[in-house]
Amino acid sequence: MDKFRITGEMKIGEEYRKFTKEVDAHTENHARETVFALIGSQNGVKRSNVKISEVSKV
Repeated sequence: MDKFRITGEMKIGEEYRKFTKEVDAHTENHARETVFALIGSQNGVKRSNVKISEVSKV
């Protein structure tokens, strides 16, 4: 498994907050899905309110 760093922003209420997450995943797409799941479960944010701007392999 590789480590990926994902940066982006999520909408909480009326404002957008930036985030950076590092996750272990097999592919870039799997890393994106993992971040959507983490942000959704930790912050109660729907996928449509999460914008991923960059995915890079660490």
